[in-house]
Amino acid sequence: MIQKLSLIALLFLVSCTAAKVSVPASFSSQATKMQVKGLNGWMINQKLSFGEFSTSAVKRGWDFSSSFQYTKFSLDPQTMLLRVLNIDTDVRNLKQRNKFQYTIQDGNLMAEVFATEKFSENQLVYKSNNPFLGQVNATQRYEYAFTAAILPLMAKENDPWSVVLMNKYEARKDTARRMFDRPYVEEEGYATNGKENIAIRPLRLEKVTTKSGKETKVVGGPMLTGYELRWDDGVVAIIDILDNSIWFANNLDARDKIILSSISSAILLKRMQDVEKDKDTNF
Repeated sequence: MIQKLSLIALLFLVSCTAAKVSVPASFSSQATKMQVKGLNGWMINQKLSFGEFSTSAVKRGWDFSSSFQYTKFSLDPQTMLLRVLNIDTDVRNLKQRNKFQYTIQDGNLMAEVFATEKFSENQLVYKSNNPFLGQVNATQRYEYAFTAAILPLMAKENDPWSVVLMNKYEARKDTARRMFDRPYVEEEGYATNGKENIAIRPLRLEKVTTKSGKETKVVGGPMLTGYELRWDDGVVAIIDILDNSIWFANNLDARDKIILSSISSAILLKRMQDVEKDKDTNF
């Protein structure tokens, strides 16, 4: 069962030093950091810029969300016991979908990006007639999918790229039992044009240092801080979602950079980053 620890984790982090992505020295010494502008503030006609890259205004479609709840009728022992305790059980299904598109360019090369984000969740809602107990929601499963199509507008490079980030949770497979355990979640991330492949791996912070200098674990399990992009089994880029910055390896050519800038900007623009925590704030 996923516990709603987002607020607790936030309060905990306030008492600690600023959390940030741990960029390996071997990479940072041969890479360039670019601060991303445009992620915060007014979202109408939102535009991003970092380094030599800039986007057009991001066009977002209508955000679609739905919620359907009904009473669960079952004769299983757990449900019967809850009824004896005057606790009813409902099933709640949630769905959310949104999409966006934009172009990105460096002054010479350009690419179009079309992205879609989908999320669905199944919950059990335990309702008590006791006003002091209220109700408790327990996630049974959820699925999150972020996909993006990247169309390079280059004379010598017109193979489209696909970006996929998947995140799936099922309570029956969860092995987390303690406060600092991270729920068991199946994850997959990659970008490909059918010939070349880029692995997209999440980066998580497991420990933080308090203001008193003590190192301690993050409440609620490791916190997502960004993503690592690996091409030909070597790190070529790091996306820092806490600092809103992107690191590119210095040995990349212009063609590689426009592809990586398209992938990185699309990931930064998606609604959900840390799905386990963000899902509780989207409904």
